[in-house]
Amino acid sequence: MSSKVLIIGAGVSGLSTAALLVNENISCKVFEKFSEVGGRTATSLYNGHILDNGFHIMPFYKKSKIYEILKKLNIVSKLKLASVSDIAFYDGNGFHKYPKGIVDILQMTLLPFRSRLSLLRVLLPMAFTSIEKTEELDEIPLTDITKKLDEQSRNFFDAVCILAFADVPEHISLGEFARTIIRANPFKGGTSEFAYPDMGGYDKISKVFAEYITSKCSELNLNTSIKKIEVKNGKVEGITLTNGEFVPSNCVVVTFPAYLAINQLFDNGVFDQKFIESTNRLNKTTSVIEVHFALSEKIDSRQVVFPVGKDYVCKGIFFISNITPSVSPPDEHLMIVGTPVSSDDAKNSQKIAEVVTKMKEELSSIYPKFQQVLLWDRPKAWSLVESVVKEPGLVWKNKMPHEVSQVKGLFFVGDSTVSYGIGTDSAAHSSILCHPKIISYLKNT
Repeated sequence: MSSKVLIIGAGVSGLSTAALLVNENISCKVFEKFSEVGGRTATSLYNGHILDNGFHIMPFYKKSKIYEILKKLNIVSKLKLASVSDIAFYDGNGFHKYPKGIVDILQMTLLPFRSRLSLLRVLLPMAFTSIEKTEELDEIPLTDITKKLDEQSRNFFDAVCILAFADVPEHISLGEFARTIIRANPFKGGTSEFAYPDMGGYDKISKVFAEYITSKCSELNLNTSIKKIEVKNGKVEGITLTNGEFVPSNCVVVTFPAYLAINQLFDNGVFDQKFIESTNRLNKTTSVIEVHFALSEKIDSRQVVFPVGKDYVCKGIFFISNITPSVSPPDEHLMIVGTPVSSDDAKNSQKIAEVVTKMKEELSSIYPKFQQVLLWDRPKAWSLVESVVKEPGLVWKNKMPHEVSQVKGLFFVGDSTVSYGIGTDSAAHSSILCHPKIISYLKNT
């Protein structure tokens, strides 16, 4: 039996898991079906611009779980990060500073003073509670509290949810929102600052992890698809690749959504029906329409702008070139604009065209020079994350467990597994939580 740990997927969760293991001299083999690492954060080059597969951001910067892993591996210097802190609201009349703390909320010009006080009454108890207490709120929709606020205050929550969850408050658990507020509270060691790779392209994070893994003499196999995870008598025996090759191991880590894996990579009968049904409930997607715009001139010096109000289609405007100019050719500027939509709208070419047209109209209203300096646009509609698990009853410890009793030596890691937040920080957090479980299993086998 091979002593190598087999890891399926070379996104943030897979590479974080492998990096933590090789740091303890445990050999790994990572398998990735695509030709590049990064998973859902993979980038592409278009007309000289580095385009992210959606807008990604490292929340809580040096307090993030990705940063925690980089520090543990002593490779922080390998990933130069640009701070994302120049954020504003736009309400049709002008720009308003995005608050980074309690004092900023009191001074927030977006809201009348009375609304700011009402907002503080909601946010302060969240900011100073404990992570353990937020678990009691995991079944409650965020809208249970936002519906009691005035429209302008609800606009604030709309913007925060787009930034933190790439979604609307209607889809967010109050517990998950509260944990976000706690992690942003400087009085509890948090930060509201965000980060993005200064070298351009969010997949640079995965590339740094990949370089570390290969430097430790472990394997990274690209363009390699898995046909089946082999299980016998309730124990993992290895994997079979689509080319028929069998790779033996008594430890396999799955890092893409668990509900996909259990339905695609195992023989019938490995899991009981109750477990399958429980896992399938995590199949929640967020559909979005996002458009990359390339400009010949800079139209705003800010990094992120949130148009607020129910009439705006543009829910988030991210000036990538203002975060780091390395994503664009000289004298050109890149921005990405996004909005959540229904899954049906994301599949409807006419609806996508309508949304893009409306986006351009709104951008021209906010920035009168927009059409004049527009070089090209590239729309994309897609399911933002196959495993966005942030709804009431589907967060934190209600996600997929890292281990399942029915199969020894099988582990699940990723943002659909037990972790807080969503996306890359959740994926890294999942890897950190699962790591001691893998270590314990390996020591006892």
